[in-house]
Amino acid sequence: MSFSSEVKAELAKNISNARHCRIAELSGMMSMVADVWYRNGSLFKLCITTERSIIAKTMASLIKVLFDIRMECSVKRTGSNSRIYRMVLDRPDEIERMLQTLKLSPDFRISQKGVTKVSCQDMTVNRMVVQQQCCKRAFIKGVFMTSGSVSDPKKGYHLEIVCDNEDRAGMIEKIMAELDIESRIIARKKYSVCYIKDGTMIVDVLNIMGAHISLMNMENVRILKDISNNVNRRVNCEAANLNKTVSAAVRQIQDINYVIETRGITYLPDNLRELAELRLEEPDASLKELGEMMNPPIGKSGVNHRLRKISEIADDLRQKSYV
Repeated sequence: MSFSSEVKAELAKNISNARHCRIAELSGMMSMVADVWYRNGSLFKLCITTERSIIAKTMASLIKVLFDIRMECSVKRTGSNSRIYRMVLDRPDEIERMLQTLKLSPDFRISQKGVTKVSCQDMTVNRMVVQQQCCKRAFIKGVFMTSGSVSDPKKGYHLEIVCDNEDRAGMIEKIMAELDIESRIIARKKYSVCYIKDGTMIVDVLNIMGAHISLMNMENVRILKDISNNVNRRVNCEAANLNKTVSAAVRQIQDINYVIETRGITYLPDNLRELAELRLEEPDASLKELGEMMNPPIGKSGVNHRLRKISEIADDLRQKSYV
């Protein structure tokens, strides 16, 4: 089971006890996957279509609790591992009551002739349904359940809700913002997608929807990834420092050998000669270690200063050899 499926399975078990939150959650779900049919301008059928059994069961359960309507579900196989779940209600008075309660309504004129199909994504969701903060959380939970997905945190951070039009995506983005969640909208083919890529924000969304177990699982993955990244950064930093140390030691030995080959070790002053001999004897020693071997011992900065003086002497000899 994917991480996204695990989140939805957890959410399906956590239905609010408050009627207003149940209404908000079902409103969110219906606004994404339901269609309403009109004949000669009058309601005559409502259809709910989804590819996931857990969505069909959750919606049927909410409709039963809120409206005392038992929805019959038909299943059509579309592939070896895919199915379409379809629930139909053909009682106009019950459809009208449901739409009024869920605050769903078309904001355009319905044709008075023939049969017209209207997607609930093209309908207006009255903001009264999400007046309270708890109802906003329930609404986001509903739209995520039907049309959302979240990637496996081991692979990356990405949560999205796919909408048929920009207006619905814009409404979801606005409600997210009211819950202090930063989301963005992008066009993908014929869809508008409200998405989040920040790991912390995705954790916040899981929290407001009530997916606390999935939240903890994601946090555990994030902690492990942070530890791994910190270890890698430290290893890379130490490797870089080691490379710099080795490169510097090689240059120092080259400079010392050049002085010896051209003028002899006695060309160096006593304080520099002692350090030069130590560097040749201990090519892998750090500056601190070289300083401790001196008699008397000197600090790291003192060693660095004397090695720079040796390099300057070698460079000066090289320039004279070119003249």
